[in-house]
Amino acid sequence: MSILVKKTKRIKYRGSSYIGNQQQSRDYRVNILFGVFIIAALLIAARLVKLQIADHDYYTAIASGQHEIFKQLYPERGTVYVVDKAGSLLNTEDEYYPIAMNKKMNLLYTVPTEIEDPEAVIEVLKEVFQLQTREDLNIEPDWAIEDPELEEKLNEDEETLNKWKMQITKENDPYEPLKHYVSDKEMDMIDGYGLDGLYSVKEITRYYPESSTGSQMIGFVGKHQESTILKGSYGLEGCYDKILAGEAGFLRSETDVRGRLIASASRDFREAEDGNDLYLTVDKTIQYYVCNELRKGVEQYGASNGSVIIMEPQTGRILAMCNYPEFDPNKYNEVEDIGVFNNEILMDSYESGSVFKPFTLAIAIDSGEVDPFTGYNDTGEVTISRHTIRNSDLKAHGWQTMTQVLEKSLNTGTVFAAQQVGLERFRKYINDFGFGSITDIDMCIEAAGNISALNDSNPIYLATASFGQGITTTPLQLARGYSAIANEGKLIKPYIVEKIVSKNGELIQQTEPQVVSQVISPQTAKLVSSMLVSVVKNGHATGAQVDGYLVAGKTGTAQVPDLERGGYTSDTIHTFGGFAPFNEPKFVAI
Repeated sequence: MSILVKKTKRIKYRGSSYIGNQQQSRDYRVNILFGVFIIAALLIAARLVKLQIADHDYYTAIASGQHEIFKQLYPERGTVYVVDKAGSLLNTEDEYYPIAMNKKMNLLYTVPTEIEDPEAVIEVLKEVFQLQTREDLNIEPDWAIEDPELEEKLNEDEETLNKWKMQITKENDPYEPLKHYVSDKEMDMIDGYGLDGLYSVKEITRYYPESSTGSQMIGFVGKHQESTILKGSYGLEGCYDKILAGEAGFLRSETDVRGRLIASASRDFREAEDGNDLYLTVDKTIQYYVCNELRKGVEQYGASNGSVIIMEPQTGRILAMCNYPEFDPNKYNEVEDIGVFNNEILMDSYESGSVFKPFTLAIAIDSGEVDPFTGYNDTGEVTISRHTIRNSDLKAHGWQTMTQVLEKSLNTGTVFAAQQVGLERFRKYINDFGFGSITDIDMCIEAAGNISALNDSNPIYLATASFGQGITTTPLQLARGYSAIANEGKLIKPYIVEKIVSKNGELIQQTEPQVVSQVISPQTAKLVSSMLVSVVKNGHATGAQVDGYLVAGKTGTAQVPDLERGGYTSDTIHTFGGFAPFNEPKFVAI
């Protein structure tokens, strides 16, 4: 007989230690779980803060759609204004007129998948944009076209139409841009046909209301290397491009292989900063008048080109600046010779001729060597270093005063005056007048001129420089030099940008007149001014007289150097420099 016995293990309890340990284990697990919930909550809160505050602009831009993103990422270019005195006659403050501004136009695009009748679309585009083909004119493909302009236009039109045909017939293509800068009128015509698949969005282009007036001063704006950003070139548009253009924003995030945003990846959004506005010293009325007169003058006399600059002598403010030939900044891409973009007022260094003589007389008078009544015997010519210098009229005038030297523009007289001064003092004064160095006007690309001939001790170079040959100047340097004579001997720094203002009206920069130096004494300046008044009344510049006013001025005719064979060509450059009224000059003109 066997007996089955079930053994049980007895546990000996020692008070309540087991129960206590079990309770502690449960509390520990609860604490861990609670801590996990707290950490998770904090992470969620941090994420919400990042989404709603730190990344708010980013997600707002994403949610706003493509058009709004474009507005937020691409800045609006600043406007360029000139003073409109005529528009502010009844106001105490100046009014301003835009000469470079933004204009809303249209980008025409197609959704090829919606195009039902491609041929109908092409016919509409042909009619709206006035495009033609050889077939339209019944011209066989192998026929020669005698009119080169017609042939060029037909080639361009056919190329455009072929490109459009390819674009509107692309399969599974949701978007194809057809034409930039379409006018509202043209879009209305297209919309009037009610064709599916043709759409437009607004886009910004640069517009110049004054067309070609002052074009070299303004410059132009165009697309840069297929970029959406407008970029300025030449003139003020090029010089102040960064200030006018503003700063583009950006929208950046990481995506997966399918182009979807990665939620956990970093991202950045910065809204664009619009460009600042330029307010110029240029007067709209004066600018229009002098540019128009320059245009007529160049055409009337058959000149190859011409320039005019008007400057306020006491401040250095540029009131007008024109060159001819000119170009239309709205159609800058139609220019055949890109040399027309250059501003010759700043860049053209030339031998100015007799218009330089007032500086020689000012130097001689200020040095105490002569006065307006000092005389010399004019024999009609003078020989220096085996070179003979003659008067332009090839005549001997006998006893002449320094005032008569300017009135009759006698080369021998300025040679006489310069010899009394001597090379060293003459060169110092020429430097002090600013010749041979840039004026540092607030525009880009300025020539310094060349007075290096005065570094040569050969007396012939002092002699020729005395009447403006052998050394070169720019029209702007001449304007500043005449301003010093008109402004009691004070040399002023010229400027054209009055102020720079942000889009929200904040003043970024204000230009103040700046005196560079006292070149000649006020007494010398007044004496030379009086001599120049006499030139206009009795000399070669009588055409500059204005009834009721005393005008000071001097003409100059300079030969053009032959850079290939040496010496001079038969071409001449004619210049006038002067100011008015004599007692209180309001402007200097070159």
